[in-house]
Amino acid sequence: MATAEPGARIDERAISAGTTMRFALLVILLLVSSGSMMSAVAGANDNPDGFAGFGCQFAAGVDPTQGDGAVGYAGAIIHHDALQACLDRYTTAPPWWADLVWPGLVLVAAGVLFWLLPVWKARRRRVVALATVDPDGGIRRAVADLAATAGLAQVPRVVIDPAAASASAVVFGRTRRPTVCLHAGLLARRSRDPEGFRAVLLHEFAHIRNGDVTLTYVTVAVWRAFVLLVLLPYLVWCAAVIPSSLQDPLWTAEQPFAARAFVLPVFMIVLVYLARSDVLRSREVYADLAAVRWGADPRGWAVTTAAPAGGSRGRRLLASFVELWRTHPRWDLRRDALTDPAALFGVQALPMFLTGAAAAMISAQATHYVAAGAPTSSWTHPATALLAAVAATGVAGIALWRAVAHAVLTGRRVPSGVRAGLWLGAGMAAGVLDMNEFAVAEWLPARPQVLLLVVCAGVVFAGWTTQCAHLWFTVWPGRSRLPAVLLVMAAACLLLTAWFSWWQSGGVDLASGWISTEAELRTLERIFPGPAADHGTMLYVSAVVLPGLTGLQRPLVLAAVAALWLVPLLAWTTGSVTARRRRPAGGAAGDVVVPEPPSTAPPPLRRALLSAALGGVVCWLAIAVTKAYLHTWQPPRGQRGGLYTFLSQAWAMVAVVTVATVAAGVACAWARRYPLLVALITAEATALAGLAGHFVLLSADGCVPPLRTLASRCYWLPTGAWPLVRMVLGPVLVSTAIGALVAVAAVSAIRRLRRAGAAHPVPAPPHGDGRGRLARRVAVSVLCAAAVGATTVAAGYENRSTSQIPGRYHVALPAQVAAPAPIAAMQVSAWLKFGGRDLILRYAAADAALSRALLQAADAHGRIESSVFKPVCAKFGRIIQDATRYFPVPDPQAAPLWRTFTDRTRSGSRGCALAFDEGDSRRFMASLQQFHEADTTLRSIQVRLDEVRLAGGGPPATGAR
Repeated sequence: MATAEPGARIDERAISAGTTMRFALLVILLLVSSGSMMSAVAGANDNPDGFAGFGCQFAAGVDPTQGDGAVGYAGAIIHHDALQACLDRYTTAPPWWADLVWPGLVLVAAGVLFWLLPVWKARRRRVVALATVDPDGGIRRAVADLAATAGLAQVPRVVIDPAAASASAVVFGRTRRPTVCLHAGLLARRSRDPEGFRAVLLHEFAHIRNGDVTLTYVTVAVWRAFVLLVLLPYLVWCAAVIPSSLQDPLWTAEQPFAARAFVLPVFMIVLVYLARSDVLRSREVYADLAAVRWGADPRGWAVTTAAPAGGSRGRRLLASFVELWRTHPRWDLRRDALTDPAALFGVQALPMFLTGAAAAMISAQATHYVAAGAPTSSWTHPATALLAAVAATGVAGIALWRAVAHAVLTGRRVPSGVRAGLWLGAGMAAGVLDMNEFAVAEWLPARPQVLLLVVCAGVVFAGWTTQCAHLWFTVWPGRSRLPAVLLVMAAACLLLTAWFSWWQSGGVDLASGWISTEAELRTLERIFPGPAADHGTMLYVSAVVLPGLTGLQRPLVLAAVAALWLVPLLAWTTGSVTARRRRPAGGAAGDVVVPEPPSTAPPPLRRALLSAALGGVVCWLAIAVTKAYLHTWQPPRGQRGGLYTFLSQAWAMVAVVTVATVAAGVACAWARRYPLLVALITAEATALAGLAGHFVLLSADGCVPPLRTLASRCYWLPTGAWPLVRMVLGPVLVSTAIGALVAVAAVSAIRRLRRAGAAHPVPAPPHGDGRGRLARRVAVSVLCAAAVGATTVAAGYENRSTSQIPGRYHVALPAQVAAPAPIAAMQVSAWLKFGGRDLILRYAAADAALSRALLQAADAHGRIESSVFKPVCAKFGRIIQDATRYFPVPDPQAAPLWRTFTDRTRSGSRGCALAFDEGDSRRFMASLQQFHEADTTLRSIQVRLDEVRLAGGGPPATGAR
């Protein structure tokens, strides 16, 4: 890459600052948090069933004191239908507009504050009009001249703060109607230092010209409205509820939840303040640069300050920490930025961390908030994930693009994005830790190591965005790179959307322990009985490891995988590599805008295609080897379905993914530029070639005797092979992308260990003539068509009944254990309240009707009338039907008695009906005996329920019968 002249700099306006999206990120976070936090307060104060809204869960046998695992929630999972029926009957969902109440109130209050803040600031400072201190109009003329120099459409309103002795000024209000407040000390400075006066005013006018005023005060207004309407009531609720919960039987399970409830507002305060301060510091530097560009004397920034350069390491760290909280950067940093604004284009650790944390909190809180107000749908997670992804991409993605563009334009080393990704991922991990997602009744999730996936997601996003931005920035032929920016940012946003959507379902389940690979393997063994145990390893690898973490068959994930390699692949279709940056409008004659040096062409596509072609050949050979192995134990013709077919698919899938991963590693080792992009292109192209080979070999399965697996004779049967290939499209495409990422990480680690990563830049090869460009475009078009077709087919195959590969993991449900006495009493009370007592009373009424019918028969000298007894027997049958749809008794001792009671009652009801149909008096007497035994069992159940309630400190279940 050609380098720029030493000391060269570019105009800071040449690349969008991206601070507007950072303000927007804060506003979105505050609005989403307002709904989520206040819905928690309203939900906690709402007690529609006497059990804080959790009566149906207690009736199902839920025990929160057992932690967040399946032990305490087994009853709710096993009896999901009964739980949903109970919730539908005893709980009412709030109306759709209830979700918008608190964000709407915050917005309305923020709007009022936004209009009142200028009035309040003017009244608090007791400002006076400029005319009162400028009788000759000299200051007004100077202000008008400077406003014209700054390019303002109109002269802003100017007021004076007579009590402020500093030689400074401040602007407030709105960008279209700003108010500039001059301090009395600045007026005194005008006579002795006119250039300093001019610099201060130009700096404030730059804030107006850059649109900082409205953005800043909108954020301030939303924050203050959030504090008044949400944060303070939330803290008051926490302070009132938690002490009253100390005697609650659930307090042990509520301690982690309560701790996070207190940490959340503190974390929000720190996050918002640090993010706002960081943005404001950046906007100050932009205003300084604009003022100097308009003719301000740089010597106006020569203010003597105590620089933190000297002293001990501890003092320097303390100074850096203090700097994070300042809304204005130190004067030495501002002076340095006037000569080299490189700091404005660098990717700093703090903004990336704060962006990751804010995005994760937006995704989690929006998902829970929407789910609390309405039934979830297939679009709930993607919609809330898109909101977080757009905000994060608009901040982190634009920052990465700016860093790449600045490095290319100034001839500096392009950052790798790994460090930025680590900070972004760390912020995302910190954000999800503060949410009650996978750890509610416990301090940490069951599998805290899964949080490493969150950090890896940040690294992948930043690394891919950086390399793709570098590639497209250097090859884009137009003078404006906005189309290239939109293309890369759209793909990056799709990647984050897929990640947040998967995390809110599969990722949370995996971290909390609700996904069990062992349970999945046992399920496969139940589906395929017989010799499945002999192939446990293969079943585990192919059906658990490969598709498990990929969000198998999800359209968003598949689309993101396609974008990961198709967006960079399209760069090879460009026709020019010598674009230059246009000077932005409005620049002064002294501006220095470095033209883009001759671009570095991407690595030759033929090298990646050659790797993919060789990988495809190896895939064909590997699939042939697996078929030869499977042929050695080919079962008889009628037994080749089920397990044998599944294993043949599994072996083919593992072969393709393994070869594609190796090919990606080889291509990454060859590539000195864009290794991640080259590896992804190579891996996915290899996988497509391998899947094509799998289709061909399946279509002609019986034509090569040593390779016969499913067929016995030679047929060309593509219609039979296609459903099997379609089945593995999703797992292969997604697993291959993960394999490529692992291969890139391994190669990069080896290079770093061998000190190969610091090699000198490789001279850029020629981009090729017209014939070579045409060949590239044809190859790229073929690959894009194949990738889009495969992705579409795989996405359309989601959750098809013909799939033999389970699409969802599930947890192995343990046996229900006895709850502590207070919890057991709550469970029994809830079971009685939400249906158990009604069943018992209905049984008592039916039993009384049976007794009356027997007395009536005795009065009739033993004559049994079917018209009298059959309706009574039918009542017993309906009661038992409802009992089977309700929860069993949530007590280990009473549950078997309840099953005995329902079995005897059901048997008596059936026997009674058959006795009259068949005229069998013995069957009728047997049914009466069944009813008597059921009645005796029910009395034992009631005795046990009274014991449980008394042991837990509650009243006995008197009046049940």
